[in-house]
Amino acid sequence: MYKYILKEGVYPLFYFTTKYGLEYAVSFKRMDFNNDFFKKLYAIDFYESNNQKFFSDPLIEITIIAIIQDYFKINPDIILNYVCDNVDFRQDFRQKLFDKWYRNAFDNTFSKINFQYEAPHYNLIYHLSFILKTDFYNIEEVIEKVNLELEEFTTFK
Repeated sequence: MYKYILKEGVYPLFYFTTKYGLEYAVSFKRMDFNNDFFKKLYAIDFYESNNQKFFSDPLIEITIIAIIQDYFKINPDIILNYVCDNVDFRQDFRQKLFDKWYRNAFDNTFSKINFQYEAPHYNLIYHLSFILKTDFYNIEEVIEKVNLELEEFTTFK
């Protein structure tokens, strides 16, 4: 695992540098849907800061997972949302990779729920994942609430 640094600001932002000199950032952004159920919803984003060539490095996965797990230790009652980037049409690959990371790193005190959202008029499918601790949330209720939000979002658009 790489050593990472927390930079406090508007959102918690973690940085680490790989042995290849690539700089990664992992952020947790609180989402505001004006909905009491989702008051602890955070979007996670991670990326290579300089958009340089990617090197296969298993320590990147290990470090990002450690950051997520550490964030859950401090904030056990959050719902973590990950939306697979579709800018290069590799969202299916990203979803499979995120699913693998989850299977390898989280125990049965966590649940992960996947959704697909088809953006009307754009011919795009977004993959959304939600990770949460089952001590704090009922899975069926989360599914229902997310579906309602997606429906509302579609109507709003």
